[in-house]
Amino acid sequence: MRLRYREYILFVLLYAVSFLMVAQHNKKSLVEQLDPKVFQAPKVYWESSKDQGNIKALFYETLEYKGKPTRAFAYLGIPKSEKPVPAMVLVHGGGGRAFYEWVKNWNDRGYAAIAMSLEGHVSDEKGEEKYLHAYSGPQRVGRFDDIEAPLKEQWMYHAVSDILLANSLVAALPEVDANRIGITGISWGGILSSLVSGVDNRLKCAIPVYGAGFLYESKGHFGDEGDNSLKVIEDKKFWDPARQFSKGSVPTLWVNGDSDAHFSLNITSHSFEVTKDHAFMSIHPSMKHGHPPGWKPNEVPEIYEFADHILKGKTPGLGSVSQQPFGRKSIVKYNSEVPVLKATLYYQKKSLTYTKLESEKHPHPEPWCSKSLVLKAKNQLVKVKVPKGCKAYYVNLEDERGVIISSQLIEL
Repeated sequence: MRLRYREYILFVLLYAVSFLMVAQHNKKSLVEQLDPKVFQAPKVYWESSKDQGNIKALFYETLEYKGKPTRAFAYLGIPKSEKPVPAMVLVHGGGGRAFYEWVKNWNDRGYAAIAMSLEGHVSDEKGEEKYLHAYSGPQRVGRFDDIEAPLKEQWMYHAVSDILLANSLVAALPEVDANRIGITGISWGGILSSLVSGVDNRLKCAIPVYGAGFLYESKGHFGDEGDNSLKVIEDKKFWDPARQFSKGSVPTLWVNGDSDAHFSLNITSHSFEVTKDHAFMSIHPSMKHGHPPGWKPNEVPEIYEFADHILKGKTPGLGSVSQQPFGRKSIVKYNSEVPVLKATLYYQKKSLTYTKLESEKHPHPEPWCSKSLVLKAKNQLVKVKVPKGCKAYYVNLEDERGVIISSQLIEL
């Protein structure tokens, strides 16, 4: 059946309008598409049968998913204090859960803390294992593999919203100082916490561990796009944290290992580079990937020194690299109120490349070589001269507390 001319013109106009509406919708920022409810304290349902000592178990209301009401399970701990205390929002990694041990770790240091499950799980009475429950929301699907679903049905949308709601919940507690709340996350939690730092200006600090922005540049697991089409790859970039934190100003500490199989050092360095007017970076040689390695105070003391400085006003804070290295021979300058005792060059003789053996699950880079550098403590500078054949390097400065501050990654 043929359309008459007028009907044809009307059809074309309607199609054009609908196309423009879709295009305009797709141009909306994440902030514009968030539900305003996430910035309000959610309703809480206490679950005393799952309490872990003084750490309380609870569910809190989250956004509807496909018309179904949902709730997130969480552990909340508040140390005894005569005055409102600072607080931390704790974001687990992929396959993780709400960790009450993580909450206790911060409680012992004088912080309130909340750790929520972002994949629709609830823990058992011992605070272990994980199970779906009657009010579970969406589960994570690969690495943004639900990108073609409507935005509000995607896991990332709900994960971000659940984190914002957790912050809103904690901020509303009379025992907590709402003006002193920070966030830290591990692996996928690093992705989410860094993204949220560019969305939630209520936060006073952010500490992403492993996970960072510019995921599509990763030479590790997160840079493997598989057989996705160019369109899907571009669509996934909507969720790249750099889209948000590059416009933010929340004081941030980037933490990673130099051989992480998921998040290669170049993306951590790039994330630091675009935030360096309000950021610090700490790279740990051969740091293991996991939840405890990403929160243990004796393994990553920088996290706690940074939080104490920002949220408690403790001095001194972290040192900083004021003049980054460049080329094969340069001077690195730094500022530190705590004496720096050691400067080390970490370098590779090949370009930063990740490979995977048949017996391995994820790729890894070549081993890093190391070399002590000449440290001029009086002038707070380090002389850098890289060995012949060096293709990539970074510099670590370690102070008398064992705290590490790092330079950017330099690729030659």
